[in-house]
Amino acid sequence: MQTFGTKSIWVRRMLTLVVPILLLLTRPLGMTLKQSVVAGTLVLVITWWSTGLVKKIPSSLFLLCLFAIFGSAPLKVVFSFPLSETFVLIVLSYLFSQGIENSGLTQRTLEPILFRFVKTPAHALLSIFLVMVATIYMIPQPLARLIVVASIYRSYLQKTTATKQAQNVILFSIFAFYVVVNMMLVDADIILNTSAIRFAQSDITNRQWMAYMAPPTLVFCALLFGLILLVFRKELKGVSIEPRESSPVRKPLSGREKLVTAVVICTILLWAGGGLLPLPINSTLVTLVATMLLFVLGVLKLSDLRSIDITTLVFLTAATSIGGVMKASGIAEIVFSRVANLFPDRYSLVYVAVTVLVAMAMHLILGSNMTTLSVIIPGLIMVSEGKLTSTAVLLICSTSLASHYILPFHATSMMIGSSNDYFPASYVTRLGIVLMVIIVPLILLVYLPWWNLQGILS
Repeated sequence: MQTFGTKSIWVRRMLTLVVPILLLLTRPLGMTLKQSVVAGTLVLVITWWSTGLVKKIPSSLFLLCLFAIFGSAPLKVVFSFPLSETFVLIVLSYLFSQGIENSGLTQRTLEPILFRFVKTPAHALLSIFLVMVATIYMIPQPLARLIVVASIYRSYLQKTTATKQAQNVILFSIFAFYVVVNMMLVDADIILNTSAIRFAQSDITNRQWMAYMAPPTLVFCALLFGLILLVFRKELKGVSIEPRESSPVRKPLSGREKLVTAVVICTILLWAGGGLLPLPINSTLVTLVATMLLFVLGVLKLSDLRSIDITTLVFLTAATSIGGVMKASGIAEIVFSRVANLFPDRYSLVYVAVTVLVAMAMHLILGSNMTTLSVIIPGLIMVSEGKLTSTAVLLICSTSLASHYILPFHATSMMIGSSNDYFPASYVTRLGIVLMVIIVPLILLVYLPWWNLQGILS
């Protein structure tokens, strides 16, 4: 049986070579040999990423190797991500987030508050939104933040009178709110948001992003709140959330825990000051000092270096190289000059709607937000020249894909939630179909008018 399964995998891997080989042989759209190699490599690796037939590290390294040889781009473009300060910040954020998890401070402070104030599913949803916002700077690594918050809520809900179905819905809402809240600030998702900015070759700051995105995203959060209560009304009807036993007594912090708390609070204040205010504060340096202090306090140990996700870092290096190589090799101009025929001749609401639909269609095929953004942002910026600013394309694409999912594999957060039995996979489709229907009108009626007031559309 295992031999048959191994043969089946190799057969599927061989089949993924068909399209790249055809690209090499036919050289469509007037591509040169080098362009065909780059295009074929991109199609092949994206297929591997989307299907999981080849693991991310070998497939990403294969992409980087061929891009370096045939991509017509300088090596500093191909390897721009590991050469950036963002790379260092993400590595340090993995360690700092692990230190917060090791300390147990989040659970000790949050669970008693939940027992005191959360009495209904609506209260639980509101608390989730507030907690996801409050922990942006407390746990800077986004997926670590998601996992920590989800585990705290699961532990809390198991000690309450909430039914199993209601618990599943409330836990699912953590993953649903996570992706929407992360749209509000660059710092809320230092992996996806900063990568999107790099794909657009933009210099937008965290403060500017918040000005453009936070107000309309608050409307989106309110809408999501109502949609969850509506879509899952049967599971939540008549549910009350009360502790099965007396609420836990909050124990006083030890001396070391007070020092850790002080480090965390100071770090959060410095991050927020540097990210939200025009202050000369280097977030990377702040994170480095804070991480070193957590090592000194014994909260972090050398074994915690394993918390650094090498697979994600290698994948991000490959994904962030795609836009620069596509542009340098001339493939972006060849491909997206044809895509341009789908768009109206001038800017209009229809033009924006087509942009959103193209982004969503690509996402349904590619599955990964990161992969999709790396392909569509550079291309759509080129297509939209003179009609939409690069900032507008960046924000439209990011907003279009953030809450766009039909199956768990369309969002990393949903894959984590469903694979760890926080909720049934069917919940993703139930809410995802509704969100897919409202994304276009939401962008046209809420985000676009706000961006127009900000003067970033044209």
